[in-house]
Amino acid sequence: MNISNPHNIILGPIVTEKSILGQSKGIYSFWVKPSANKHQIAGAIEAVFALKPKTVRTASRLGKTKTDWKKRTPIQKPDRKIAIVDFGKDQKIEMLHLNQK
Repeated sequence: MNISNPHNIILGPIVTEKSILGQSKGIYSFWVKPSANKHQIAGAIEAVFALKPKTVRTASRLGKTKTDWKKRTPIQKPDRKIAIVDFGKDQKIEMLHLNQK
């Protein structure tokens, strides 16, 4: 994996109701490469957003097996990995905030 480019590690933010509620507490969720470890994720977050994370938690999601009913064949969805990053209440990523009232 190319670690020199942090955009290869962070695939994108997770935008759900639960993750948006966590943003008010300084907790953000991202899709990351399944082969990345916590230290690589923390370094990529720091390089992209210029904020040092307090903690990084990860969870792996195994890909589901779906069925293509036209061809009657199974389709294996890819494995995914989630990184839950805590910055603390005082630090925020402005580009990920929605207009919350």
